[in-house]
Amino acid sequence: MAHVCTEHGEWWMVWTDRGLIAAAPTRAEVVARAGEAGYPDAVSGDPGAAPSSPDWSALPGGFRGRVLRECARIPRGEVATYGALAAAAGRPGAARAVGTAMARNPLPVVVPCHRVVRADGGVGEYGMGGPRRKERMLRVEGVDVRDGRVARATMRPG
Repeated sequence: MAHVCTEHGEWWMVWTDRGLIAAAPTRAEVVARAGEAGYPDAVSGDPGAAPSSPDWSALPGGFRGRVLRECARIPRGEVATYGALAAAAGRPGAARAVGTAMARNPLPVVVPCHRVVRADGGVGEYGMGGPRRKERMLRVEGVDVRDGRVARATMRPG
């Protein structure tokens, strides 16, 4: 476990030799997420040694895992809707299930759930600091956000 500085502030991260397994803005949250991933005894590490990609074998499988993998493919500066992510993960119409998967994302920032927005362009909720933090994160990445809404130009088709 290490405290790592990202473009979105300081985050705690936990990893195995195969990749990242948990990230959160506080030590307590990352320890809880590591425990949920099956790694309750997180060890300290050099922040410079933190890998940049997830250890997919330690993360959820099934639909939730497919959603996380699809979310990881959303490029910086773009967003996708919950519905588009559901379709990409093989379950069109399962936008609410995508919302649940995003809320339980063990690797926020790395698997960029802040890039997933409502179909109407509203930013929606963000469990790691609320909608205002999500808006700030999107703006840092160059997404046009005004009054809690994302400009259609930055939304991926789907």
